[in-house]
Amino acid sequence: MKLTLKEMNGLLNGKCLPSDLLTGETLADYLFRKFDEARQQLAESHRDLRAENTAHENTQMRIEKLAAENAGLNKFITQSCYVFDGEQHEISDAYISATDGGMPETPETENFFTEVRAQARKEGAHFVANRMLAAWDAGFIDDTAKSAADIARMILTSTEFMADAPEGDFDRSFADGVLEDIAAQLRQEAAQ
Repeated sequence: MKLTLKEMNGLLNGKCLPSDLLTGETLADYLFRKFDEARQQLAESHRDLRAENTAHENTQMRIEKLAAENAGLNKFITQSCYVFDGEQHEISDAYISATDGGMPETPETENFFTEVRAQARKEGAHFVANRMLAAWDAGFIDDTAKSAADIARMILTSTEFMADAPEGDFDRSFADGVLEDIAAQLRQEAAQ
């Protein structure tokens, strides 16, 4: 409870009692408790601000590293090409090797794109679960509520394993193969 200046004056002059005064608590104890609560709130706010500041500093350092890597890439690209008669031409690999103009390392950029891909994959799983449940809810999927919920949970929990999954798990060749097998099975059943 926040006290207004008028309420604080009334409290200090003994003209009113706060509604959150504990049984057996003196006004001095009440004020100490309130000041302690305010101090704790300020300490929490200070911790939050420090954490936010650290996050901003980390983001700034990362941006600076990305900028430096990309400046190196730009220099490499500029050194690896030349323009003649308005057309861009590649310089031979032998020339680049001889001038130590090799492709610069870009670990920060690679980490950044790895994080972007990981986030996109998670959002993709959320999209698939939402679409599947919407199709079930609209009656396009004829199955029980339990089966629909189990499939949606399986899709959503797949995001827990995405970080360690090999790249091959993210192409659709397995799904295409199973769908082809199902289509063949359905054609076979229809022919009987």
